[in-house]
Amino acid sequence: MKERINSFDFIRAVCAWIIVIYHFADICITTPQFSNFPFFYAYANGRWGETTIVTIFFMISGASLYYNHSNLGLRDCKKFYWGRFKGIFPMFYMLWLFLYYKQVCGVKNFLYNGNPKYFLLTLFGVDGYMSYRYTPNYYFIGEWFLGALIFVYLFYPLLVWCMKHCKILTTIVLVGGFISLYFTDFFLISKERNLITCLLAFWLGMLFIRYKDFLTKWQLVIPAAVVACIMLFIPLGLDSLVCMQITSIALFLILYFIGTYIMKVKYLNRFISYSAKISYPIFLLQHVVMSEVIHTFDNYALTVFQECLVLIGVFAVIYVFATVLLTLNKALLNTRPFLALNTFFQNRVGGSD
Repeated sequence: MKERINSFDFIRAVCAWIIVIYHFADICITTPQFSNFPFFYAYANGRWGETTIVTIFFMISGASLYYNHSNLGLRDCKKFYWGRFKGIFPMFYMLWLFLYYKQVCGVKNFLYNGNPKYFLLTLFGVDGYMSYRYTPNYYFIGEWFLGALIFVYLFYPLLVWCMKHCKILTTIVLVGGFISLYFTDFFLISKERNLITCLLAFWLGMLFIRYKDFLTKWQLVIPAAVVACIMLFIPLGLDSLVCMQITSIALFLILYFIGTYIMKVKYLNRFISYSAKISYPIFLLQHVVMSEVIHTFDNYALTVFQECLVLIGVFAVIYVFATVLLTLNKALLNTRPFLALNTFFQNRVGGSD
């Protein structure tokens, strides 16, 4: 059994916290009677949530997945995809069905948003990602990144093969593909959400963990810290997406390094590890919970201090419902139909483990 890398948990938890604060700040900024929330919305060369934190999340997904599944072969794909399905879809479906039922009860119409064919987008978890092309649909939860992550997971066995046989060429192709986004109007989706951008971040995470011995060296961390400080505090006037990509790489290296020390503190380790465990439910729930909580104060002119108190309440509610969702998911996965499916998918093609 491989040694656990606690920095993974630290990065996941930090990403979850910042993305919640970012969206909270976004609501405050767009609500006229609220004060502009001053934390984790924008920095000198970009925004925290638009690309920066999401890019780090793709990196940590690639790093952790490659660390645990670096020898994935064709015979292992069935088991691998089943594992990804269990980790994503049961919680997604449970929360979506609850919100859909609530909406239907309100409008008295099962097809309130048009053609039922768009339910297929939800079925495959890509309704948020494909909203740029198919609107209106039945998108409630999951952020655009969920659909992008699902597509990236589909490519993962190919990425593992590329890491073994042509990692330099693959890196060049992905970097070249990212650069090409600035010279073409072929894609309708924005550059930061383009699958090429997401794949590049995921691939970089895989590369980082392949050479993970370098990630805790001062010779790498100090330059990363210098770059991060420049990006965060000194406006450079460069393209924001490029700046956010550079910032994401620097912050990933810093967070990985810091995490190796912070996670040694016993009580911090427990809270951060649990936060990492529920990070996916946090991502699913954040918009729904945040909207319900903060908009109860729409008739009040909130100060920054009062917004901080509301944010604490938002986090408390998110943690409670994330825990409930995780508990329901565990119960669902332990039902007989899921256990039978698990037995089927755990058996390798052409034999058993």
